[in-house]
Amino acid sequence: MPSHSTSSPTKAEAKRAFLIEQATLCLAQHGYAHVSLRDIAKASGVSLGILHYYFSSKEDLLLAVISGYKDSFIQELENALAAEPLEGWLDRLLEVLHGSLTEKKDIHRLWYDLQVQAMYVPAFREQVNLLRTRIHELIARLLERLVHQETHLLRIDLDEAVTIIYAQVDGLFFQAMLEEAPTAANALTRFKPTISQLLNLIFTIPKERGES
Repeated sequence: MPSHSTSSPTKAEAKRAFLIEQATLCLAQHGYAHVSLRDIAKASGVSLGILHYYFSSKEDLLLAVISGYKDSFIQELENALAAEPLEGWLDRLLEVLHGSLTEKKDIHRLWYDLQVQAMYVPAFREQVNLLRTRIHELIARLLERLVHQETHLLRIDLDEAVTIIYAQVDGLFFQAMLEEAPTAANALTRFKPTISQLLNLIFTIPKERGES
C-alpha cells in the first residue's frame, strides 16, 4: 500500500501558515504596536480562541512572522552571495536589497520593529541575535571567498571586518527604510560606492592581481 507523502502539510500546518500570512499583512500595514490579536483574528476570519490555539501571544505570532520572512530574505542573500562565479556578487546583492526596499518594504520594516521590541522582550532578543548571527556568517563566507581567490588580503581581523560591513550596510538600509519608497533607487546608488569604499578599507588588493 502506498504511503502518504510526508511533504504535504497537515490541515493544522496549513491553518497556521494562513494565520501567519494574514498576520504579516496586518503587521506590515499598521506596525506591531498598533495591531492586536483581535485585529488579526478578524482579518483572518477566525475567532480569537482559534488564533490563541495556534499562537499563545502576539509576541509568539510576531516571531513566527519575522522568522518566516527573514528565512526567505537570508536565503535570497545566500543565493546572491554564494552564487558562482563570484564576480558580480555586489550587483546581485543590490538586486536583493532593491526588492526589500520596494515591493517587500512593508514586511521588511517589521524586522526593525522586532529589533526595537527586542530591547524590552527577551524572547525577541534571542531571535534577533540568531538572525543577525546568520547574516554575519554569510558575510564572513563572502569575505573568505574573496581571500581564497587571492585577489584580496584582509587588513584586519575577519570578525571585525564582518561587524563593520554589517553595521554600515544595515545603517544605510535602515535610513532608506525611513525615506519615501521612490528614493529606493537613490539609496541603492549610495550602497555600491559605500561598500566598495569599505572593501578598500578592510582589504589590500595586490597590484599584480588587480581588482576582482
